[in-house]
Amino acid sequence: MSVRLKDVASKAGVSVATVSHVVNNTKPVSEKTKARIEAAIKELSYTPNFLAKSLKENRSKVIGLIIPDISNYYFTEIASIIEQRLNDAGYNMILCNSNENLELEIQHIQQLKAYMVSGMIIAPTTMDFDYRKLVASQDYPIVFIDRKLSTLQGDSIIADGACAVEEAVSYLIKKGHKRIGFIGANRGLSTTANRFLGYQNALKKNGIPLDSSLCVFGEPKINPAMSLCSQLFSQTNISALLVSSSLMSIGAVQFFTKNNIKIPEQIALIGYDDYIWSTITAPPLSTIKQPTSEIGYKAAETMLNRLENGNTPITEILLNSEFIIRESC
Repeated sequence: MSVRLKDVASKAGVSVATVSHVVNNTKPVSEKTKARIEAAIKELSYTPNFLAKSLKENRSKVIGLIIPDISNYYFTEIASIIEQRLNDAGYNMILCNSNENLELEIQHIQQLKAYMVSGMIIAPTTMDFDYRKLVASQDYPIVFIDRKLSTLQGDSIIADGACAVEEAVSYLIKKGHKRIGFIGANRGLSTTANRFLGYQNALKKNGIPLDSSLCVFGEPKINPAMSLCSQLFSQTNISALLVSSSLMSIGAVQFFTKNNIKIPEQIALIGYDDYIWSTITAPPLSTIKQPTSEIGYKAAETMLNRLENGNTPITEILLNSEFIIRESC
């Protein structure tokens, strides 16, 4: 037989309402009473039925988060920051991995709706999809992170990569490089378009014509990046390369290391996302650093504000990225 709220109340010698306040964090309770209730919960192995509560109130204290690649530390770090901030505000989080697949992403959204989550934070798999038709409400709280949609469908927290990439490519040009390769993720992502724009701007401002044969795109994974590096290095005479994705940056380093291609003597290399591995490669990797923690925190804050204040104007927050110079270029 399952343990009920009144069983905990009886064990702790308090009212059911007092136990409810502790479980749901709805009203202050003295530390002494709270400790007694928590001890009773532990002893009886009581688990709150949040689904029943959600059905009763037609909402939950749960937020759904959908990221496109759980193996990408960039997204898992953002997820960690979001979860911490939501937990501090009394919310729980359900994490879903779309694996860069729109159909799977749609399934996750439908499942989260069935769980009656209060809102969703999504790093979308594409720029051109109507997410609003899935939630069937213009007022339902959705916050989009990392990637921008072609139409305004919800609050957005985005890192601007164009300026940092332009600075990085301009740096390579000043170092004497004119044949600079570019590796990007799928062309259907706003992040790819944004970073490629920075690459093009740097070339244009320095009087270098765009050579499309030096620009390749693919799945933002390690192995595809290795194949793209092989293609560029064997078929073109690039002297420098900018890789605009974190996992693809790992693939590039692995390719050049495996093939004994010296960095920066034979190829100057700039990667993306400034994680600890960037500082321990040989040589340490120059990178574009995204404001990962700020993205996560602002995404959670924006969701909480949306839940608190309801139907307010949609906001778009654009954060700056930073070019970090090390020995690889």
